[in-house]
Amino acid sequence: MIGILFIYWIWKSFTNLALEYDKNKWGYFGIGIASYYGGTLVSGFGVGLLSVLIGGVDNVTDDSFINPGWNIFFVLCGGLACYGVYKLLENKGEKEKALSKKEGIDSIGVIDEN
Repeated sequence: MIGILFIYWIWKSFTNLALEYDKNKWGYFGIGIASYYGGTLVSGFGVGLLSVLIGGVDNVTDDSFINPGWNIFFVLCGGLACYGVYKLLENKGEKEKALSKKEGIDSIGVIDEN
């Protein structure tokens, strides 16, 4: 149930971002979902790899990974990855918006004295 709420929040925030910068809202939503699940996947592989390197292969078959704390950790890593991609797209959109204002048709013949 919480996963559905996360998907809604990701959809809402990335759609608003896309509408603000005149981009495709479904493309941005896809990027947001991919970044969330990619972050959880990468963190899962990282924890698994560290577990094998530290404790050996016998440690992986142990029941120590059946713990809700790991699930919370993976969700947080996915959320941080999603937030990072959101900020990256936001900065990219601001730069493109500033560039389009600077290079618009109204600026033909205007000298920039910066």
